[in-house]
Amino acid sequence: MSRSADPALDRSFSSSARAPGMMDGLFSRMRTIRDGASRLATGNRLERERASRQRGPTEPATRAPAAEVDMGVDSEGNPLADVSAEPSDLAFEARRAAQRKKAVLRTQRKRWSVPRMAVPPGGGEAVAVYDEHKYSTAAFRISPRKLKMLADQIGGKPIDHAILQMQFSGKKASKRIKSTLALAREHAVQKGLRPNHLVVAEAWVGKGRRYKTIEPKGRGKTGIRKHPTARLSIVLREGKTWEAKERKALDLARRRVRSIGTAGVVRVARPVVNAWKRPGWNW
Repeated sequence: MSRSADPALDRSFSSSARAPGMMDGLFSRMRTIRDGASRLATGNRLERERASRQRGPTEPATRAPAAEVDMGVDSEGNPLADVSAEPSDLAFEARRAAQRKKAVLRTQRKRWSVPRMAVPPGGGEAVAVYDEHKYSTAAFRISPRKLKMLADQIGGKPIDHAILQMQFSGKKASKRIKSTLALAREHAVQKGLRPNHLVVAEAWVGKGRRYKTIEPKGRGKTGIRKHPTARLSIVLREGKTWEAKERKALDLARRRVRSIGTAGVVRVARPVVNAWKRPGWNW
């Protein structure tokens, strides 16, 4: 259907009659834009190939070498990015290296993540050795006072006994703390700490934000109900196991008994020396 020169006549057509024509025009314009973009990309590629042929095979391409890009190294001296990457991936590798470098600097500011370098007993290069591992829960809904009671219950105990205490505890938050202790133990083992010697050296509680909700009251009034949150943080270190502590206490008791003596040993009564008979007091 051909359109007339009168705009009023065109406005009289229904939207259903005009929709196909409008869509065809839109699609034709989209095809034109697509064909133009493809021709432009093809022309650019051909121009680059023509320039490379004119430059010749002996003339090197002008691009910065990979060694000039600061990739950064981690705490052990290993590069944070692949310096042998292709030129197209060099910018991406540089961005990733900058992100990893920032993460390394962020972890070095925390004393929990920085290991000490030590030489193995057999000799060789120095390796990273971790003396402790810190782990904390996310802030969840519980009063800091109630959570501190559980923190005092596990503080100073071996990790296995702390998990056992939380397993048979009647507190609501004991299940979460038990899973936290188990996960912290697995992470400490991955760092190289011995699982049979892990002790909960430190345990403290931190406050979180308070959530407020509406509390309905009588006579159409309302109040604000506050829900506190808290988080638990623990530090695992290698220490004496429960059996070692019991063995030490038993040895101490034996030494005390032996120092008293037995019935078969007769002690010689020493003479009592009065102070006024000693030299220096005879004035």
